[in-house]
Amino acid sequence: MNLRRVLILADESADWMVAGLRQLDRLALAIDEFAVENGETSPVVVCIFWRSDLDQSQRWIPADPRLTHVAFRNEVEAEPYDLVLSTRLFLYRKAVGPLLEQPVQPASPQPPSWENYFAMAKGHEEPRAGAWEYIANGDQIDDVERRFLRGSGKSQDGFVSRYLNRPISRKITRLLLRFPATPNAWTWLIFPIPVVAALVIARGTYGSFVWGLILFQIFSILDGCDGEIARAKFMESERGRQLDDLFDVLSNVLLALGLGFGLSRAHPRFGWLFLGEGIVAAGLIALNEWFLARAPAPESSALDASLYPRHRALVERSGLLVFGKEFASLLIQFTKRDVAVLFFVLLALIGIPAVILHLLLVVTAVTLILAVRIH
Repeated sequence: MNLRRVLILADESADWMVAGLRQLDRLALAIDEFAVENGETSPVVVCIFWRSDLDQSQRWIPADPRLTHVAFRNEVEAEPYDLVLSTRLFLYRKAVGPLLEQPVQPASPQPPSWENYFAMAKGHEEPRAGAWEYIANGDQIDDVERRFLRGSGKSQDGFVSRYLNRPISRKITRLLLRFPATPNAWTWLIFPIPVVAALVIARGTYGSFVWGLILFQIFSILDGCDGEIARAKFMESERGRQLDDLFDVLSNVLLALGLGFGLSRAHPRFGWLFLGEGIVAAGLIALNEWFLARAPAPESSALDASLYPRHRALVERSGLLVFGKEFASLLIQFTKRDVAVLFFVLLALIGIPAVILHLLLVVTAVTLILAVRIH
């Protein structure tokens, strides 16, 4: 499907802020995203047709530096358009492809006025789940944002993320999207939480273990907001993914060190053993992630939807698939980070934080062995 010419019918809704972006900006970024992924060699010509009763102060052209594959025009030309859109159309991510698959519309209405073009664009008024919605008035924006963010999770989310962490993080993300928040800024902003949590755990009391692990659970919830912001505002980047992965690893290292120091103070008789176990676990976590980051991912896998690419080869080499895809998927769900952190909170509540450190050491050691095998 080629995309060469797009007509956008713009009225006051062009300036509506929905999920962190103005409507006209979102349409332009969606067109640019499709052009990049579709390998368009020439910029897509985007003609913006403003309603006649809007004066010049209300008219504008998107100037986002990410718009590298679109060229804007203010003049409506006679040639047919591949798409006729309205700024009242809210697009989900990857929606331009499904729009192009819609039945072909007439080349141009007769007579070619804004109102007649707008009537053509209203052909998308019927919503398509996960693709687009039509916003007739500003009172619908809150509901549209909620439905949009409801689909902002990742296929790799564990069941704790899906049913606990994401419902909370989406509410926070909705608030953040009302400000010029960026994913990387949010990642930096919340990183002090695991640092403070590790220091709290290092005190070595029952209360410090419980509250420290609760802080790690809060960090796990808030850690989902950066990805939700990125997907809502077309701000995904390799640098952002690497930064998020780095801070996730550092939080795990801090957890192991905090537990080592805390347990050494709580049990002075075996203090050096717990301290050594914490340091070894932290080192293995860092080494394990270093190997996983360089692990070759298989081209295809039965577990593509439930695993990050760097983990697929590890799971296949582990032999888990011998027991069937369902068993492997279930086991993976119970060992995901979001599930583990909540489980650790429960272990702290019942007074056995030492088990957390033992689990970290054993699971990381086994994972490291598998990671080394696939190199």
